[in-house]
Amino acid sequence: MNRSAWLRYWAAWAVPGVIVVIAVVWLAVVRETVLGRGPYLERQVKQVESDVRKLEGQRSSLQAASRSLVEVQTAMSDLRERELGRMRDRLVPFLIDVVQRASEAGLRVERISYQAKREEKSGLVHFTAGYEVDGTYDQIRRCVYLLETSPQYIVIERIGLRGSDDATSLEVSVRLAVGTYFFDLDEKLMKELGVAEVAGEAGA
Repeated sequence: MNRSAWLRYWAAWAVPGVIVVIAVVWLAVVRETVLGRGPYLERQVKQVESDVRKLEGQRSSLQAASRSLVEVQTAMSDLRERELGRMRDRLVPFLIDVVQRASEAGLRVERISYQAKREEKSGLVHFTAGYEVDGTYDQIRRCVYLLETSPQYIVIERIGLRGSDDATSLEVSVRLAVGTYFFDLDEKLMKELGVAEVAGEAGA
């Protein structure tokens, strides 16, 4: 084909030629763009991989902490049950001990009032026994000492002292409130002993 023929059919080869040129230029641009972003993408991938490793490490730590928390809660529950005991096992011995220690101090307990309260935060039952005795200061002091050294878990919560109207008398009247804690609440036993349950304070 001579030159005149090329010129005569220029439209037939010019369009494909332009397309080829455009394709070559486009490929060159894309290649440059991809190659230029390669290091950036690589850094991004490494960062994501690093973040994933950190998250996996944090997840493992949280799982370990959760297991430890469960173990601690279980241990605390066992300790409270072992040390404080159940109401049915400890309530009567607790009351007997309180009366016997007052008797050892030379005091006589005639009437005891009781109340129990569930504590929502600790999950324990707070039991209080209140009673009034008459005696000398030495007897009262000894009674307090004996209560404080009891093998029972006893907390002296209140001591209300009232002197005698007779100025020559050495005796005083004392209102004592002693408390303890139980692992559980035995409603049947409370009914048998006439113990009143009071509502716990909000957030207590």
